[in-house]
Amino acid sequence: MSNSDESTPDEPAAEEAGPGAGADSTASDDAPTPGAGEVYCRDCGAVISEKAEICPECGVRQRSPESSLDGLVEVLTNGENPFVAAVYSAILPGLGQFYNREPTKGAVIIVASFVAVLSMLALVGFVLYPAIWLYAVYDAYVVADGREPPLGS
Repeated sequence: MSNSDESTPDEPAAEEAGPGAGADSTASDDAPTPGAGEVYCRDCGAVISEKAEICPECGVRQRSPESSLDGLVEVLTNGENPFVAAVYSAILPGLGQFYNREPTKGAVIIVASFVAVLSMLALVGFVLYPAIWLYAVYDAYVVADGREPPLGS
């Protein structure tokens, strides 16, 4: 084989290699540098938009897709899902109000539900607790849905 400027099939030409791929990468004035809103591709080194999900040069994904677990945690904690608020209040009356970021109302409903459970000894609680439970579920759903409950809050 002769020592020529041609590249062999196993070795890419210097022009095809990305920044940092050649031995003399520090002195390369031809290598593009990322500007505002641009970054290097994490695989081939091409300058791409920082918002790019896939490099247009090599096709490698730049960001890993958001984990579905992250999305689930967000839904369960952000206070905006009416179904989640209703389920929390169904589990324990008042939790949905805490989820909706209404801690005072949530604490009042939790105390009222415990008083209603204690009043079951006098048989009044058998009517009072389901009423408090239904109100808490309804209120949590309506507030998370963005409407004001008709019973006033």
